[in-house]
Amino acid sequence: MNDPTVEETPEARMAVFRRLVELYARADVDALEELIAPDYVGHTSAGPRDWPAFRQSILNFHQIFDYAPDSFVVEDQFASGDKVATRMTAHVRNRETGEAMTMIGINLAVIQSGKIREEWNTWEMVQSPESLSMQGAS
Repeated sequence: MNDPTVEETPEARMAVFRRLVELYARADVDALEELIAPDYVGHTSAGPRDWPAFRQSILNFHQIFDYAPDSFVVEDQFASGDKVATRMTAHVRNRETGEAMTMIGINLAVIQSGKIREEWNTWEMVQSPESLSMQGAS
């Protein structure tokens, strides 16, 4: 069911995803729920997930990593139809060791009526020059 009060422009869809990133950095899963469609499906390397599993993954990652409000940087973003593609960088700190870490990610989200209905994402850790030197790489 479409909500006629929700803007369906590419800019509005991209803004929905940027809001998701902002709320993710704060672990504000209650506010984030407003952006997630009831039939949400996420496709990750660990397998498909619904909203409760996505919510739990956010909380789990916040137990491992410390996120600042500006941890996520949207590097590139574009929309075509109801799909939004986003390339991001995340700057976080390992809660146990205090080590600063950088992750890069790509996300493709289907956004309809102001809600994320489906998404595919992949993230990988970028190794710091320090960690490479500890492994004997140069």
